[in-house]
Amino acid sequence: MGYPQIRSLSGFGSHLRAAVAVAGCVLLLGGCQSMDREEMTWQMLHAMDVAQTLNAANDPCYKEDAWLTKRLIGEQPSDSEVLAWGVGTAVIHAWVSGSLEDRGAPRWVQKLWELGTLGHTSYAIGSNHEAGVRPFGSNREVGGCYRR
Repeated sequence: MGYPQIRSLSGFGSHLRAAVAVAGCVLLLGGCQSMDREEMTWQMLHAMDVAQTLNAANDPCYKEDAWLTKRLIGEQPSDSEVLAWGVGTAVIHAWVSGSLEDRGAPRWVQKLWELGTLGHTSYAIGSNHEAGVRPFGSNREVGGCYRR
């Protein structure tokens, strides 16, 4: 596939900016005061997931494997596709959370949504990390795969 490449932390700044951008977009939706701590926690976890996805997308040794995400952005998405997915998902999540509260959904439904999405996103971050995907810096080496 090519020669191994020594990867520097130069991508760190762009990934950090992307994670901050996702979190910033959500804060602009309604301000910090209108979001509960569960929504803010999910948004921060989601920003970490987006940072991991950006790092994996720029690494030829990793491919997106999440069923729905792969269908939306592909196995090797561009940075703009990852950011569009990240911002879109953040906006939709905030909208669903707000709608459940605004429409007076039963408290158990709201908690199920909160805990379900917190659990799923935490699991995704953990699985990514276990697979070697890091949010910033270099991913773990993959046997038989050489970076250009």
